[in-house]
Amino acid sequence: MTPRAPRSAAPQEREPAGIDQIPVWTGVSVRAPRAFSDGLAHLLNDLNDEQYAAVTYGEGPLLVVAGAGTGKTQVITRRVAWLIAEQRALPEEILALTFTDRAAEEMQGRVDRLVPYGYATTPIKTFHAWGDELLRENSHRLGISGDLRVLGRAEVVLLLREHLFELGLSRFTPLGDPTRFLGDIAGYISRAKEEAVSADAIEAFAAELRAKAAAVVPDVDAPAKERKKLEEYAAALTRLSEEQGELAAVYRTYRGILAKSGLLDFGDQVLLAYEILRSDPLVAARVRERHRWLLVDEYQDTNRLQGALVDLIAQGSGNLTAVGDDDQSIYRFRGAAISNILGFVDRYPDAGKVVLTKNYRSTTPILSAARRLVRFNDPDRLETRLGISKDLSAEADPGGSAPVGFRRFRTTADEADWIAQEVRASIDAGRRPRDHAVLVRANVDTVEIGRSLNMAGIAWRASGAAGLYDRPEVRLLLAGLRHAADPDASAPLFLIAADARFKVPAAILAAAVGKARREHRSLRECLALIGAAHPDTERLMGRLSGLVQESVERTSGEVLYRWLRESGLLAELTREASPEADEQIRNIGRLFDVVRSRSRLLELDRAPYLVRYLEELGEAGDDPSAADVDPDLDAVSLLTIHQAKGLEFPVVFVANMVETRFPARGRPPRLALAAELGGSDEIVPRDPRIADDPSALDEEALREERRLAYVALTRARTQLYLSAAERSTGGVRPRKVSRFVSEALDLARTQLEEVPFTGERSSAIGALEIVAPAPPVFAVREPGAAEQTPLTLSYTAIEAYLACPLRYHYQQRLRIPLPPHHAAIYGSALHAAVAEFHRGQMNGAAPELPALTAALDRSWQSAGFVSRSHEEARRDAALKVIERFRSDELASGVVPAYVEKDFSFEIGGHKVRGRWDRVDVRPLAPGERTKEIPSIELSGDTLRPTLPLSDEWVVISDYKSGGKDDDETGVARARDALQLQIYALAWRSTTGRLPDEVSLRFLDSGKTATVPVDPKRIEKAREKIAEAAEGIQTGSMEAKPDLMNCTYCAYRELCPSSKAPAGRPG
Repeated sequence: MTPRAPRSAAPQEREPAGIDQIPVWTGVSVRAPRAFSDGLAHLLNDLNDEQYAAVTYGEGPLLVVAGAGTGKTQVITRRVAWLIAEQRALPEEILALTFTDRAAEEMQGRVDRLVPYGYATTPIKTFHAWGDELLRENSHRLGISGDLRVLGRAEVVLLLREHLFELGLSRFTPLGDPTRFLGDIAGYISRAKEEAVSADAIEAFAAELRAKAAAVVPDVDAPAKERKKLEEYAAALTRLSEEQGELAAVYRTYRGILAKSGLLDFGDQVLLAYEILRSDPLVAARVRERHRWLLVDEYQDTNRLQGALVDLIAQGSGNLTAVGDDDQSIYRFRGAAISNILGFVDRYPDAGKVVLTKNYRSTTPILSAARRLVRFNDPDRLETRLGISKDLSAEADPGGSAPVGFRRFRTTADEADWIAQEVRASIDAGRRPRDHAVLVRANVDTVEIGRSLNMAGIAWRASGAAGLYDRPEVRLLLAGLRHAADPDASAPLFLIAADARFKVPAAILAAAVGKARREHRSLRECLALIGAAHPDTERLMGRLSGLVQESVERTSGEVLYRWLRESGLLAELTREASPEADEQIRNIGRLFDVVRSRSRLLELDRAPYLVRYLEELGEAGDDPSAADVDPDLDAVSLLTIHQAKGLEFPVVFVANMVETRFPARGRPPRLALAAELGGSDEIVPRDPRIADDPSALDEEALREERRLAYVALTRARTQLYLSAAERSTGGVRPRKVSRFVSEALDLARTQLEEVPFTGERSSAIGALEIVAPAPPVFAVREPGAAEQTPLTLSYTAIEAYLACPLRYHYQQRLRIPLPPHHAAIYGSALHAAVAEFHRGQMNGAAPELPALTAALDRSWQSAGFVSRSHEEARRDAALKVIERFRSDELASGVVPAYVEKDFSFEIGGHKVRGRWDRVDVRPLAPGERTKEIPSIELSGDTLRPTLPLSDEWVVISDYKSGGKDDDETGVARARDALQLQIYALAWRSTTGRLPDEVSLRFLDSGKTATVPVDPKRIEKAREKIAEAAEGIQTGSMEAKPDLMNCTYCAYRELCPSSKAPAGRPG
């Protein structure tokens, strides 16, 4: 480790901006870099001593115990940058694993800002994403298709139902409802996979239970009562052994069904990755060679399978950095095994240990309360096991901080009202709504608090409060889809006709419903008859009739889009242009994503089949989440403590802290994985001959609840309030204050019960007062929120903004769904086949035509075509294009240097990401170059060469489908293409030089339009990127209506500023 003099406390966490990045060796080859000429001062100087020790630790295993608010993510990202800067690892040799896509994106963004342009190639992934990638790479070794289909939980239930009579069930198939336990069985299998428990292991456990039952022999001289207890105990063991044996057989059969069907479930993405690393030495060797350095974030939340997977990868170099905090292990219900972090030093005896104790978030009173609380988990904590100190010091505390507050109330309604009043007072004193959070143990506890905030006129937001299908805008769209699938169903038509936007009079609708009931006719018939003389009703029925006709000929996605357009819902929301309308548009986009993913699993994608499939998924427990709330909204956050993990707020209220609520009484699933198999539940009956003491699992469950309380307390920066109500509103049973309040505040339970009630109503009559519910207050976006965040842009986003900022808003921010178009489907399929050819070609074996056809078909979608014959003609054309492309490429003998290669570079502090379709690099002999390499000089520009180059002729190409340009037109398109200019800038940032040429390769015609790189156009492209970034940051989203621009805009029918003529462009 590099020696360094002791330093004072670190300031607030900061990431380098712009070109304030790590230096990089100046050699052109990343395999043999030269020494740095500059130091690493800017990378290390703002770290405290503990962070510095963790970031600059050398080879071997390292455990970083990172307490709340100590800069855990900063340590991981700085360590990645330091390993690259110190030339200890190439970027690709470092693998960072975490748990959520959001965490991976945040870490990737930080690393991007720390490392030079072109070096942001360190894989930072979730466990499942990494496993999925490994399986796709090695699908041929596993005997599965490379086009993996991963089933969700509800889809697993449907698969089990489809193969019900192959599973061999007896105990779990009640005659009255034979599918009743399938959801429980799916959950059991999922937990078994998380613990890497095989069917054989479950079967062996069943055999142990049988043997244990057989060994129970009551003493004939024992009292009858004792003999009966032992007989019941033996019978329970026997029954449990039979159930476990049946589950083992089901598990084995299920895995066989998946393999035969070419399917995976979510757990397989990690389990199969683990199994192939354990069983295939070649794959294991490749993985260990590729990932010589491994970093794991939130290590305390890994389950046993993930922990075992990490250990397998780390067996190569041993360079494993595990970062976590055992006091924040709160996902036991999802299989998290705290034993992984508690036993890290046992598995890696030579591991280094660094403890981060400087907290830059909370005040001293908050940290003191949290520490008092979590110390009740001793001795089952790293602090006592390893003999380390985890006492956090408040580095950001200015002194004179407010103590942790506790309030006691008579009812939960009083508690909610008080929280709303305190938030209102805080806002009136100058804080923003978004500075406040109310944390609860379960979502149901947010209902009363939300009502009280409404009454106080305070905007709030909640995560996970409602599923996607419960949203009004989604219900209307699904009603249209259901009507198209079954026109005679009454409920969907009633929901549509009752919507105010269709202007069907209530009297007509009521009369139609009555007529349908009396005459046993469909509501559609009766509404058509009674509303025949009413223009709006007639218009609605005509639209619905067209929708039904379309459902026979078109895919479900196309039918849904037609209903979205004809209902006027999307046009209405785009005109409204409010945060609430934007959220509804995002939910609509989310619905289209669901429909798109689900319809791919259907043999025939038509509305009747999709609707039935969605209903079956719903019965199996499928409930997609609504779109994420806009993070820039200025509103109070109502969150469960699990949802608040990783967040922080100036003011935090932890509500409903009463016994039975917090700590919660966990209820094990009906089919729980036994603790003896690695599960978290005790399902084996206790021997009546042994004293009935609390089990180790009971104690661990309480410790986890205490850790959850610790997480809640440490979300607060400056003010923390704990509250409890004696009774729930309308309840009669008194509730005791949670033991966690007593532990955190160092007060006896009797002292807490003596705290007087706050805000108690003056009379019982007042408590019965009925008040009309207040409407919710809609949040607004906080001014300037977007401007503070560096952007990540793509060519598509830049082009959209430059053409029309409102188009960018629709496309990139709201992600308004668009109907599938045949040209896009055709082009995407061609690109997939081309990429398949080049991948094989670069591996030394160009694929045969059937393999390319299969790649094309995997990407092909039967949507957006004018007719079936049109689709067949387009597919035939695509096959001819691919056949000619393969022939031409083989004849040329040219193998590209890179295909489908991602790039990332920075302009003005913003990242531009993209992917080169094709890069050709041809080495030049001395004196062969006839033209100088194009060059540009830009003020303040810094180059970071990272790809090995000497003197080569470099051509970057983009494949295009469609179009029949002549040579002159094709050359003009290539010369003016902003996309190619961005590709050239990316190459310059990655290699230190511009490419020699750029080209458009037209797949349909087989022609290539190649032009030399023009430095002046490259400079103008850079200016355009900066212009788009500046406009996006300032939030300028005004439309740029123009006849040509609007005519070919995909949003022309929605945009209130559109100048496009009626009808579709030719």
